[in-house]
Amino acid sequence: MGASKNDLLQLIEKLPEKKIPVVKKLLEIVLGTTEAVDSVWLRSVSSKPVGSELKSIEYRLISECEEDLIKETFTWFGAAYYYSEVLYRELCNVYVIATFEKPENVTRPRVEEKLAFAFSLTLGQIIEKIKKFLPNDLQRRLESALDRRNYLAHHFWFERCLLMFSEQSLFQVRQELIELTDMFKTLDEDITKYFLPRYKTFGITDEIMKEAFKKILAGKPIEPLIPQRFPRKQERVVRAWNVKVSNNATTLIFETEDGCFWQLCDVGLGWTYFQTPGSDWQINEKIQKYLPADINPRPPIVEPWNYEFNLSKGTKLWVKRGKRERTYIWGIKAPLEP
Repeated sequence: MGASKNDLLQLIEKLPEKKIPVVKKLLEIVLGTTEAVDSVWLRSVSSKPVGSELKSIEYRLISECEEDLIKETFTWFGAAYYYSEVLYRELCNVYVIATFEKPENVTRPRVEEKLAFAFSLTLGQIIEKIKKFLPNDLQRRLESALDRRNYLAHHFWFERCLLMFSEQSLFQVRQELIELTDMFKTLDEDITKYFLPRYKTFGITDEIMKEAFKKILAGKPIEPLIPQRFPRKQERVVRAWNVKVSNNATTLIFETEDGCFWQLCDVGLGWTYFQTPGSDWQINEKIQKYLPADINPRPPIVEPWNYEFNLSKGTKLWVKRGKRERTYIWGIKAPLEP
């Protein structure tokens, strides 16, 4: 059971002088604000020396061993929380790859869209999204890790602060944090190991990952994700553009009424790197005559890269995978004449 503020105040009154700095630090954590701490602090130590004299007594009497142990305990708390975040980020990476059926369905903007969506979820939510791709053992370990991470983030110091006043109990708290660190770290490594074959299928090899780590360690900035909103349930498309992406290739870019641009992906309209029309963009007249149109950007699909959009005048825009790798074809299906 957690300690209340009154429990802490009563404890302060009974503590020897050398424990006072520890209590003050813990109160800052538990109560959350310096002002609240100062208020409690003045009431609880009013019978003790104040000012520079008290400060001198406090820090002179704390043993170097105990002070180092306190610092080490806080360090292990940071390590445990860090590795819980490492685990979270790996689960986000897993979500991106696991939810693509095949490598040929992938486009880079779609990867970034999925990654941004994953980063918007809590740890519990991302676990729910990916657990169907995991064996039962890893599912159980993730559920346990979620409980321990929530405990670490929201309850640990409130539950354990009263154990910070003796070397014996400090060793106990430190050991608990070491075990939590090891649990998060080991689970992250095991999940990465489990998904390595799938990563390689999608072209993410050990060499690529090592090279990425080298760039990070060298201080090279990580490219930010595309600054685009997620698609709504209904989008009003106002323009269709032909955009040249290479000497012999053109792609379709769609513009919605709010000025956002979208390109075709495995499930409908997806993110794109284009943010403003280029001088060489051309309106696609074949589609434009059926715009504006209110469409479902993520229509029901038979399989990836096989779907239809309902345009105006009863017309449909169909999309299918092309014969060549990583290409698509499209066409207009007009309603039958009466």
